[in-house]
Amino acid sequence: MKLHLILLTGFFLSIINIHAQTDFRPGYVITSSEDTLQGEIDYRGDLLMSKVCKFKNKSNNVTEFSPGDIIAYRFIDSKYYVSKEVNQKDVFLEYLIQGEMNIYYMRDESGDHYYIEKDNTEFTRLPYEEKIMHVDGKRVLYESTQHIGLLKYYTRDAPDFVSRVKTIKKPEHRNLIKLAEDYHNAVCKEEEKCIIYEKKLPLIKIAVTPYLGLTKYKGYDGFVNEIGGYLSFWAPRTSEKLFFKTGLIYNKLSEEEGEDITVYKIPLQVQYIFRAHRIQPNLSAGVNFLTARLNNYKEISHTLTLNAGLDYKIFKNAYLSTMLNSEFTPPSRVAVSDSMGFGLISYSFIVAMRFDL
Repeated sequence: MKLHLILLTGFFLSIINIHAQTDFRPGYVITSSEDTLQGEIDYRGDLLMSKVCKFKNKSNNVTEFSPGDIIAYRFIDSKYYVSKEVNQKDVFLEYLIQGEMNIYYMRDESGDHYYIEKDNTEFTRLPYEEKIMHVDGKRVLYESTQHIGLLKYYTRDAPDFVSRVKTIKKPEHRNLIKLAEDYHNAVCKEEEKCIIYEKKLPLIKIAVTPYLGLTKYKGYDGFVNEIGGYLSFWAPRTSEKLFFKTGLIYNKLSEEEGEDITVYKIPLQVQYIFRAHRIQPNLSAGVNFLTARLNNYKEISHTLTLNAGLDYKIFKNAYLSTMLNSEFTPPSRVAVSDSMGFGLISYSFIVAMRFDL
């Protein structure tokens, strides 16, 4: 038990330390003198990206640029940020689409904000608000509609778009980019296409992780072999770091009487991967649904699990993984053996290969 806690603590400390290394990806910066600096940019969440650009040049020197310091920065074939003044303050806005009507995005402490821009028309925020209101003693979701009127005004030279605009109940990346793209194609007199800067991501992605490991069960001497595999799903358009993980796990425990306990587990877990550049720490938690029967031993319906690991990128979509998995008895449940009691059931050391499909 003490060894397990020491190892798990070590994994968590390693994760915190590696996560602090940041996540630099290829990109460039456009300076105030319109020079282009090639290098790498720290890829962070939308909240931080609106405030600072952390740039690493080819000599590995890191410089932090504020919105007032540079004109723009961009990740190669991905997100593009430009410096704009919003409410008398310089910020970085994500440039979603450039054309006859430009759309920008920013997230701050109060939420998501979209901005619209067009020649001879003022740069404007698309107003939107949703909140819970009490009407006649009932809770009602209120959604503002001011953005619809503004979008009608900006597309007034294309009357066919009036009905289209009315369908945009809430401003979002997808509906605004599609609206701006179609509007551009409808009114642009030249054969010039609009530019969509938003990173093109699939709706769902899958990762496969076969593995081998050693498991130590409480109350049993030595380790037993474990074979398994995980199937992970995530929605890149929503988050590139949050996964849903399932799979199949198998191991066998040998008893002194010559009998064996065969254990099958189906994990259902939520996993968070810290997307560092090459080394990717991760944490996951959830439940294992399992079957384990033999004579006096009782079947376990489910256990709680807490896992920590490190993925090392060796190819474009392939990672060498190491994990420490812990399994716990849930409250008011009986473990594999009555002698095991409550608390920690097992811990496993795992080596795996993760393939992002």
